[in-house]
Amino acid sequence: MRDLSSVLSALRRRAPAGMLLASSLLAAASIATPAQAQTPKQGGTAIMVLGTDPLSLSPNTTNSVPDVAASCLIYDGLVRFKTGFEIVPGLAKSWDISSDGLVYKFELEKANWHDGQPLTSADVKFTLEEVSSKFGPRFNAASRFIDHIEAPTPQSLIITLKKPFAPMLFSLACEQNAAVMPAHILKGQDILRHPAILNQPIGSGPFKFSEWVRGSHVALVRNDDYWRKGEPYLDRVMIKTMPDAAARVLALRAGEVDYIVPDYMPLNAVQMFEKNPQFQVQQVSYPGSDIIILNNAHPALSKPEVRQALYIALNREFIHDKVYYGLGGIPLSAFDTRLWAYDKSINYQEMYAYDPDRARKMLDDAGLKPGPDGTRMTIRLLFETGRPEWLPAAQALQRFWQAVGVKVVLEGAERPVILKRVYSDYDFEATLQTYTTLGDPALGIARTYVTESIVKGTTFNNVSQYSNPEVDRLFDAGRDAPLQADRQGYYNKVQAILARDLPVLNLHQQPQFAVASSRLQGLWQAANQQWWGSVWMK
Repeated sequence: MRDLSSVLSALRRRAPAGMLLASSLLAAASIATPAQAQTPKQGGTAIMVLGTDPLSLSPNTTNSVPDVAASCLIYDGLVRFKTGFEIVPGLAKSWDISSDGLVYKFELEKANWHDGQPLTSADVKFTLEEVSSKFGPRFNAASRFIDHIEAPTPQSLIITLKKPFAPMLFSLACEQNAAVMPAHILKGQDILRHPAILNQPIGSGPFKFSEWVRGSHVALVRNDDYWRKGEPYLDRVMIKTMPDAAARVLALRAGEVDYIVPDYMPLNAVQMFEKNPQFQVQQVSYPGSDIIILNNAHPALSKPEVRQALYIALNREFIHDKVYYGLGGIPLSAFDTRLWAYDKSINYQEMYAYDPDRARKMLDDAGLKPGPDGTRMTIRLLFETGRPEWLPAAQALQRFWQAVGVKVVLEGAERPVILKRVYSDYDFEATLQTYTTLGDPALGIARTYVTESIVKGTTFNNVSQYSNPEVDRLFDAGRDAPLQADRQGYYNKVQAILARDLPVLNLHQQPQFAVASSRLQGLWQAANQQWWGSVWMK
């Protein structure tokens, strides 16, 4: 990442040429993709596969993968991401950023909603003020920097910030809780309960909502009035829910489906597809980690020495090799080692090396003596059954923790049940979750630890309930500092504190692979495969 002045110089633009996000992101690494030089063809139905049902068809009120994967085909954001997370125009055909980084001026495409009403800057203003800022967990960081938004003409929008925020433009994509939503339908309504949010979306994207059969599929049809002329090429997209990982793999091999969303692609099947020319395999996504969130409000888990002992009791090399098939990496810090802000002086493998004898002594010293049956305490470990690696991961945690006298009760369930129990009810001692960095600590990491992210009922935030004023201060300072060197300094201090407190146990640096049929063309133009308007069937 560069100094703020050079960042703003790169961001400032009037023409729709591509640009790179200021923060370092994990560029998508191609493993096996066919040449895509042919002329796109109209027609056909593509079938995408999720491991669990969406909770809603709104991309702005959740971080949930199924919700965003489905609904970002229905909605558009002001910007979108090419492969490598290059920021390019979406509904905003051009923009200009003032030299001080405070004023963002956008010119919008002429687009219509799926009900035929025109989309205007008033819709964008309403969305950012009344939906994204109030209910978007990913947009939360950006919203705090917005001073005011103006819509001077139907096709122009002005966002004025209180102070510069380098990831602002990045925050205006559909995947970042900034899909533009229809003010004429939602204004004055109960946003979180309105059908247009839950299950009857009216968007402006390449595909229109057709039907949702819970537990089976979401059906989308071509938007013939799409503002990006010529697109979409497909007539229909079917988004199937297949909870069984083996069934997903078999369906793809048999040609019954065309694409498995990365979160639901079993790692043990990647090599099989990689060697088959009938399929395309690509490693994708932001740096992110599978983490064990501990409920810091629990009497025993509120003690850092207990959390440290639990970490020391885990053979993370074994988990890396056996659960994740040697793919991805072993975390060394609360910050992903692939992220620019990682402090190389922090090494969890050295600080918390696997040592069950040491873990037992630490638990003894913390007052957790074993009872007559050898049990010191009982932990309920919640995990989503739709994620292929999480049952074996949970079983590994159970094995290692029970070896030091901590009884583990495995409680696997479908995603809606887990999200409610964890994020709404706080009914857990430990839970397996995946958190992505979103390319910048201010966007993806701070939400895991800062006090203001302890918001019951909102997903993928600080559900451990860890609260440390110094951590809050350092994350704020790291977010606000204009120079990368200054930001790095603050984030180094944060990592040192988190390495001591361990409110969350970083289990594994996540590898994610997308696998698609070779019939599906144009999929890899977009980061996280979100440009389905450009996808066509060979």
